[in-house]
Amino acid sequence: MPHIGISLRQLGLALAFGLTGLLLNLFPLPLFAAVQLIFGNTLYVLAALCLTPGLALITALLCTLGLYWHWHELYVFMLFPLEALWLALARRRGHYALHADLAYWLLLGIPLIYLYGLLATELPSAHLLFAVSKQAVNGLLYTSLGALLLIFIPKLAAMGNRVHGTRHARFSNRLAYVFTLFLTLTLMGSTLAFNEFFLKAQQALIDENLQNKTQYLVQATDDYISEHRTAIAQAADWLSLEVPEPEQQQEMLTRLHRHYPAFLTMLLTNDRANIVAASPAARLLDPLIQSGDYSVADRHYFIEAFYNQRQFLSPVFLGRGFGTDPIVAISAPLFLPGNQLKPRGIIEGSLDLGRFGQLDKLSSKESTHFIIITDEQRKVIYASPKLGLKSLAELPLKPSGGGYRIFLPMVNLSEPDNTHPEYIYETAATEFGWQVYVLQPFEPLLKLAELQYLRTGLLMVLAILAALWMAMRISRLLTEPLEQIANHVGRFDELDQLNDSNVTIEVQSLFNRLRHSQQQLLGYQLELEEKVAERTHELELANTELQRLAERDGLTGLYNRHYAVSQFETLQAMCERSGEAITVAILDIDWFKKVNDTYGHLAGDECLRQVAALLGQEFKRDSDVVARYGGEEFLLLLPMTNALKIEDHLNSFRARLKDTTMTSPSDGREFSISVSMGALVANASYAGELDPWIKLADDNLYRAKNAGRDRVICSILKDPQGEPGQQPGNALPE
Repeated sequence: MPHIGISLRQLGLALAFGLTGLLLNLFPLPLFAAVQLIFGNTLYVLAALCLTPGLALITALLCTLGLYWHWHELYVFMLFPLEALWLALARRRGHYALHADLAYWLLLGIPLIYLYGLLATELPSAHLLFAVSKQAVNGLLYTSLGALLLIFIPKLAAMGNRVHGTRHARFSNRLAYVFTLFLTLTLMGSTLAFNEFFLKAQQALIDENLQNKTQYLVQATDDYISEHRTAIAQAADWLSLEVPEPEQQQEMLTRLHRHYPAFLTMLLTNDRANIVAASPAARLLDPLIQSGDYSVADRHYFIEAFYNQRQFLSPVFLGRGFGTDPIVAISAPLFLPGNQLKPRGIIEGSLDLGRFGQLDKLSSKESTHFIIITDEQRKVIYASPKLGLKSLAELPLKPSGGGYRIFLPMVNLSEPDNTHPEYIYETAATEFGWQVYVLQPFEPLLKLAELQYLRTGLLMVLAILAALWMAMRISRLLTEPLEQIANHVGRFDELDQLNDSNVTIEVQSLFNRLRHSQQQLLGYQLELEEKVAERTHELELANTELQRLAERDGLTGLYNRHYAVSQFETLQAMCERSGEAITVAILDIDWFKKVNDTYGHLAGDECLRQVAALLGQEFKRDSDVVARYGGEEFLLLLPMTNALKIEDHLNSFRARLKDTTMTSPSDGREFSISVSMGALVANASYAGELDPWIKLADDNLYRAKNAGRDRVICSILKDPQGEPGQQPGNALPE
């Protein structure tokens, strides 16, 4: 029966360890890229060190469930339970946990992860070494933590001794091992923190570099397009001053093309879209052009320039007939002299997209950056040749690296569905609606992180070895005198009884002083606990008062503006779930400055207090929020209101306030006031933030003031989504 009881307790402890580890592994600590620290495995390390191998395996399987839920990788059910069994068997043979775990990762863990990553995952081979090394470091980290916890929890250590047998080791070796555990945790923690800081700094530099290059390319692209748009616009103005002869038109176009060679072709048309001049002039040898039958009437650049009478920059398209290259057309209308309403044709230039290659060479001359330029329809205008993208193709960029913890955006290009990122990038829009992307391969950054981890890991190992040697030397200096004292003093059966004749006066005196100090400390602790309880009560009272001051207006006692804004989100979410309407109203005291000037500021303050009191009496539901919005303005947030009755309710309050007589505190003179109100009633789904509600209510307030004050203007927004092509605010009735 005792044996069964102990087994049940151990099984319960194994299950408790496993469930705790499972919960911890659901929330790993993210570091750079896909590096994650998993502390839940510490629990199966504890199970391996203080329970049987079978129970350690049960704990490891439970802990691994949390990792599988987070990583969705089957190898975890092999790697980590095997580690738990290895540690449990090593404990039975009397080996230290850290030494055994180091052997496990060198002999089994690292080879198994490498083979699995190579054969069963899409992880690039260049990333494997980094993935393997960071997992091994993580294993040593949680094993060190588990071994230290076992040292600091004597009951678990005692259970481990009962299960595995007591290992009698030299005190110097144990002391050196404890020092090694502390140093391992400390150095690993500092190494990981340093690497995280270093890699964040590198990311910041890369981000700044990408932003600078993107802005440079955007500016260069804008300049390139602007220059040629200006050329087309000036040529159109020049040709619109008079109608030259056909030979003159051809000569002018040829000269213009000579000055702007970036145009692949240029042409002039008449009002029937027939080409009347072209450059290079060889284009005119086409029989259709010579016969006057060649028409560009179906081209966007003709339709937009001629019929809409405006300059036009086209998306990228493939030339047809008159040039077959991927081009961007810039066109402008030509007018009859003195008649800017009667177009007589167009001028068009087909811009050479290959010129962007020069920008690419300049921007990536000393780096591995690639560029992509797309039009407003996300069609590729230009892409660095190494990317393998064709002009006119839809940009296949897809966000990637969702499991990587870096603040730089990541995308995939050649393998869109791969979870491992290919590039980090920066993008910006040009003045003309084009998008410029600057891409940098992700692998060099990962290689830098891998090299940094390997370097710091090597330094950490060397530091641990040096510290281990020092710890052994120090432990020997400490243990040699202790062994002499132990041989002189002898052994104690019970710590509380030091009656043995071999106990020295110094040890007995030290023991007595410790007990006396303990009693004094208990007395001090009681006094301290009383003072702490008293101070805690005072602090709670102070916090309550601070909370009230933070939410209330000091003069009126109403909620302040900050509180009202913070509460709106909760009210809006509540009403949106139930499909209820919300009323937002702004109340302003009419001629308040006149009250201050006539009766004094004390009367003005009293006026504000009485308005606040009446508001509190009128709008007193628990869900209503009445706040002083600023100066003589008050804000009402009224959830779950009846749209058909709220205006009458507001008018009722306005009339009640107008009939209220107020008294000046300084001289007893009586006076009355009126208020103007602007309100908006809408379904809660109208807007999730308060600002759009305030704007419309404030507009109504100004309408009320402009209409003579002392009135309520309330708008009911019937369709919060608005009609097609219509802004929500336009749904307000007059």
